[in-house]
Amino acid sequence: MRPSTVAASHRRAAGEVPSRTSLRLAPVVGIAVGMAAWWLAARFLFRFLPDPITTLRTFGEQVVTEDFFENLGVTARRVLLGTVGAFVVGSAIGLAMGRIWTVETALHPWVFVGLALPGPLVILFAILAMGLGEMTSLTALWVVVTPFVVTLVYGGAKALDPELLEMSVTYRFSRRERLRHVLVPALMPSLMSGVRVAFAMSWKIVVLIEALSSTVGVGERIHFFFIFNQPAAVLAWTFSFTIIMVAVELLVFQTLDRRLFAWRPRARL
Repeated sequence: MRPSTVAASHRRAAGEVPSRTSLRLAPVVGIAVGMAAWWLAARFLFRFLPDPITTLRTFGEQVVTEDFFENLGVTARRVLLGTVGAFVVGSAIGLAMGRIWTVETALHPWVFVGLALPGPLVILFAILAMGLGEMTSLTALWVVVTPFVVTLVYGGAKALDPELLEMSVTYRFSRRERLRHVLVPALMPSLMSGVRVAFAMSWKIVVLIEALSSTVGVGERIHFFFIFNQPAAVLAWTFSFTIIMVAVELLVFQTLDRRLFAWRPRARL
């Protein structure tokens, strides 16, 4: 047996590194516990809450309808545009605030105002100012989500090691080289947090915007079935975009984490 394999076995036995089996079983156990709690709540606590089986049956009925994938596609497109726009603009502003004192002083109050503004209020003002339309939805989405990305990237930029910047000056890096080889790698944890927050919040705000002002999308379907008091259909449509969020997290974000942060040690048990 290789020395590295022996060492890994000793670490696993000591509880420092979880086994692959436990890593694979952890999500399954989490889902099972959640489903059990959901079933118990529907059975004993909340009279009108549909149980998981009823919700899954309703979800299957909605999937075969003509407009299911049309509504899901519209919402997914809006979420993608909102995520990309908020992340790009928020990252640029956060980096500028973290490295340039005048920009920080000028924009810090506005970022705080953006963090404090309630999402529904921004949506209503956007509708009053711009009317109903796709651009109204995206504008409200960017206004709500961007300040959160700015805050994350700004915190990472303020925490940059000054010795790294001094090294780039010593080796006469150009601004482009400094951005590519120093700033971006050092900010990568903050950038990953920013894109995660942008994606998660975009789903929430898009669904809310669609429920308030749109005639198509997952949010509009949720609002429709809510009006007609069909909780199973409401949960089924909620389940539809939850599946996409979990798939993006597992297939995209966690894959990027493994590749970008392979140098990090595993968390101990």
